[in-house]
Amino acid sequence: MTAEIASIAGWFRKNNPLYLLSVVLMLAGLYLVGSELETGKVSVLTISGFFAIQNLYEIVMIGMALYLLKKRIQPEHGKLLLVFVLLFLGDLTFYQVRISGLNAMVGGIATTIYIVLAIIKFAAVVKVLALTVYRNRIFYVLAAFILVWVSPKIAYFLVDSIGRESFGYFDGSYVFYSLWLIAGLIHLPLIIENWKNNQLNVSSANEYLGNETSFWRWLIIFPFILLPLQMFLNLMSGSCHAAVSTIPVGAVIAPWLLGAAFFAQTLWRHLIKTDHDLNVADSIIMLVFVILVMLTSPVFNLPVIINHLLLFAGLIVTWVTRNNAFNACVTGVVCCWYSGWQMLRGANYAVSYASGLSRLAWAGILMAVSFVMLLAGFVFSISRSQPESEKDEAQSDSVS
Repeated sequence: MTAEIASIAGWFRKNNPLYLLSVVLMLAGLYLVGSELETGKVSVLTISGFFAIQNLYEIVMIGMALYLLKKRIQPEHGKLLLVFVLLFLGDLTFYQVRISGLNAMVGGIATTIYIVLAIIKFAAVVKVLALTVYRNRIFYVLAAFILVWVSPKIAYFLVDSIGRESFGYFDGSYVFYSLWLIAGLIHLPLIIENWKNNQLNVSSANEYLGNETSFWRWLIIFPFILLPLQMFLNLMSGSCHAAVSTIPVGAVIAPWLLGAAFFAQTLWRHLIKTDHDLNVADSIIMLVFVILVMLTSPVFNLPVIINHLLLFAGLIVTWVTRNNAFNACVTGVVCCWYSGWQMLRGANYAVSYASGLSRLAWAGILMAVSFVMLLAGFVFSISRSQPESEKDEAQSDSVS
């Protein structure tokens, strides 16, 4: 019995479930607050109070984590607390979105404060733990979290302001596409930085965390998974009922899909052993993107044109920088397809235009072409024939 109690006590000291229980209770409390917001019976003062409690809770957790790591007291517990902080930064209770739904101005102020506090918290972790400052990694993490907090607010604001002015229908295509385009583009700095020489898998020792690279990888992977989930839940489903998109969903999220595919390749490049395998991965990504762009382009508008430009950019970059012969062939096929499509479109236009002409118009066209052909024939004659005197001289020279 004593041995069992000692075993349980050892497990308790090692895993410390009190942290998990505390986080679960806090998330449950915030969820209840969020559900109460939807009733419209909660004052702005109450909202601000709970928002302050959440931020205070995060600050306390970060302080405890840094203390445990700095003093080397149960460092695994310190890492666990930092992971739990990410759950709150990810707004898993949709607290900020619900605040904006109740009061747009209060929601905007809350988000601004939260962004400033998040930057301070992040800077404190980097400073205290003496982490190496990687600008592109920091940019991606902060940009992803800011998009999680801000993108629904932008969509709701535009839907409310423009939608009400239009008395009902409002096309949200450009709003949604712009946000997903930004979500795709924030991957680029890290992709470019690690395109030739991948540093996201190189171990880097840290006095308090051990392998610093593992910390950065998990810090990047969490918003990488969180961002599309939050945008689908809060942006697409939350706004599409008021602002219907005339562009297919595939075309709207295409920029993010392309950026995310190459970003995932960057994160897990260590699983790709040879340049041939890397070319195969690139070819699969671009082939899927080609199919997606072709199938979701019913009309040519600005988002569709951008998607086609991204398509060509991806094909050409992988072809030139990695000698990807398959993507070079796909580039040629796509170019031929566009050329043929344009020629077919021009021919259809010409046939359509010609069918509407009168007989007099056709007579004028035929006569004009007749003069052109006559002139062309004369030019051909004088350029190809020799005078008779020159021919006789040439024949006499040949005989002699």
